[in-house]
Amino acid sequence: MVRLKHRYILFEILYPPSSQPSTREQKAKFAEFSNSPKEALLHLHAPSPSSVSLRSILSLLKRVISDHYGEHGAGTIGSLIIVKYFSNKTSTGIIRCSRNNFQLVVAALGLIDKIDNQKVVMRSVHVSGTIRKCEDFSIRRAKTLMAYLGKDDELERGLDEFISMFKAGNGEDDEE
Repeated sequence: MVRLKHRYILFEILYPPSSQPSTREQKAKFAEFSNSPKEALLHLHAPSPSSVSLRSILSLLKRVISDHYGEHGAGTIGSLIIVKYFSNKTSTGIIRCSRNNFQLVVAALGLIDKIDNQKVVMRSVHVSGTIRKCEDFSIRRAKTLMAYLGKDDELERGLDEFISMFKAGNGEDDEE
């Protein structure tokens, strides 16, 4: 029996401000964004709305692959792609796909520019052969980000909650 080999892609959704603000609220967000690097970082890493879910990300990703890579891309990926984890609080997720086609999925992530009529940037952060390594990388990355932003009680609690989500058993290795 042949074992299917997978790749796990850690991705994040960034929320940039509108480059041409039209409303007063958008102008205020853009001014706040350009105040300091820390403000920009906090604005980019905003929590995702509750309408963004595992299912919505998967359907959007499949649609982008079909639009940009045609029937061949959609057929190649097919049912081999699964969104294993997504956190609305951190706008971070993990996608499982076949080892042979992970470059196609990474490229398709970069082609996504809107979710629910809101401009976004989807960025693949890390690719690994196991989900555990993606989780470890995500935790190290979150700690580095918190250190850059400075110690704050609310940030510390958020980081502890983020780490506990992974330790709760959400990230089991898939052996098929």
